[in-house]
Amino acid sequence: MYSRKVNDPISPHSERLVSYMNTHPATILGYAKYYGETRSAVSARMVDIDSNGFVVEVEEENGSKSEVHIKFKIRLRSYEEVRPTLTRMAQEAEDALGLPSTRPPPMFSGSSSQNLISHTPFIIPGIADLLITTFSIVFLLTIAFYPYSSPAIIEELREFFGQTLINLILVILISLHTIEAVTAYIVLIMRGEEDTMTLVKWVVANLIYGHIWLLWKEQSSSAERKSK
Repeated sequence: MYSRKVNDPISPHSERLVSYMNTHPATILGYAKYYGETRSAVSARMVDIDSNGFVVEVEEENGSKSEVHIKFKIRLRSYEEVRPTLTRMAQEAEDALGLPSTRPPPMFSGSSSQNLISHTPFIIPGIADLLITTFSIVFLLTIAFYPYSSPAIIEELREFFGQTLINLILVILISLHTIEAVTAYIVLIMRGEEDTMTLVKWVVANLIYGHIWLLWKEQSSSAERKSK
């Protein structure tokens, strides 16, 4: 049994990835033969995967078994990089060995993968949204908290809006963003999200900028892609 690596972005998904990939032994065997340089292998199964690579247990023609550690060329920084990396590796192995194509790795195709892996990739709000939100926050904070020995323009804005209204808007803004951050956390946990960094990104982004609807934009976009 392999222990999960602390702060590794792939390790939390290891058990499910390994389980599903092992239902497609031809892909694993191709990895083992090419990257593990075990050309006499007759079967192989994945036993672990993390951001550095994966481990394959190989059985050779003479019946002997051994573990082969296959490293990624570049350490994976996020879960989103698993698919393109394994796809490229599968393609390279199949081309080099003359094997029938099994790419892209079957764990990423079909409806069954949706039930297996519950991951919500982080979406950065659009540039326009970020600029507008940042400007609004800075504007309100400047008027509310800038020292009273402040430039004339700030004093005029305080008089125009009124300190009570400014404080009320700030309270509403902070409350809404706090609710959005908590909601994002609850939604991700209910979806089965296990990637700590993904959770942190969504919660912090909603706490600062809001845009909770992006959680469902990702889901609807995935559904549209699958329906095509």
